Amino acid sequence: MKFLLDENLSPRHAETIRALGHDATSVAELGLAGADDCAVRCAAIEGGRILVTLDGDFANVLRFPPAATPGVLRLRLHPPTEEAIAAALRFAIARLDDVRLDGKLAVVDERKIRIRG
Repeated sequence: MKFLLDENLSPRHAETIRALGHDATSVAELGLAGADDCAVRCAAIEGGRILVTLDGDFANVLRFPPAATPGVLRLRLHPPTEEAIAAALRFAIARLDDVRLDGKLAVVDERKIRIRG
């Protein structure tokens, strides 16, 4: 799987995903720091990457329909500490490894994954 991490996630989390054997880059690594949500979404689509974000806006399927995307992985963590994010990424990727997220929104919290779309 290929992932694009939104700017609300540290580029270090891309390293976590790469260590799990997947292709990952961050918005910052692509020079898109400060870009608006539409530009980030377009970069994910153009790169064929699942967008990973803490941003609840991307979970709004009316504003950002996942249907035309490689998928969206929205982390819903309270509090979203660096350790909680890394744990959620490991949890989600292990469980989604054989799941096609094309056109889907996956919402991940500390205990479960919900997939819409």
